[in-house]
Amino acid sequence: MSVIRDILNFNRSWAESKRLRNPDFFSRMAEKQKPRLLWLGCSDARVGPDKLTGLPYGSIFVHRNIANIFATNDLNCLAVLEYAVDELRVPDIVVCGHYGCGGVKAALEHSGIQPIDLWLDQIRFIYNRHAAELDALDEEQKARRLCEYNVTAQVYNICRSTIVREAWKRGQKLSVHGLIYDMHNGLLMPMGIEFHSFEDWQQERLASHFTNGA
Repeated sequence: MSVIRDILNFNRSWAESKRLRNPDFFSRMAEKQKPRLLWLGCSDARVGPDKLTGLPYGSIFVHRNIANIFATNDLNCLAVLEYAVDELRVPDIVVCGHYGCGGVKAALEHSGIQPIDLWLDQIRFIYNRHAAELDALDEEQKARRLCEYNVTAQVYNICRSTIVREAWKRGQKLSVHGLIYDMHNGLLMPMGIEFHSFEDWQQERLASHFTNGA
């Protein structure tokens, strides 16, 4: 109960400080949310987006799960994306992974039929696509590289969705970005993968098509 008591005490102090500085703060927040981005991140307690980004209260529409996966067959993921894009009209979507991800590590170490194992199968599929490169690395570097590949895969999954492609086709301003967080230095780093339009996505698909020799 001590943790809950601490939370409630902090909450009362926080709410009072907000009201003292701006008496209309909560009434304005209650009217309508207008977030600046959708954040798809990991559930890890050390990677909360509010602390990492410094954006004001109410700026981030958040979806977090183990290993920051956007599963194209998961109704929760799809519902969050649809609401963020079609209703909230967020201009930016961020997929943020992090080095030292326990989900990625678990995917490398074992498999099974428990819910967590079935969820992490999606990372094992990514590993299998890049096994030749990854198996040439030591264990730490392998895990780090797989964290990066996982971010890239989730960016692609989001861009493949009809929700995003239809938004682009109707001219909606929407960008999808991949970031990774290093807990050892506190820095967010761009992965060098982002898409701003349907044309961007089509060009990337063509480039991947020829690169893969398909």
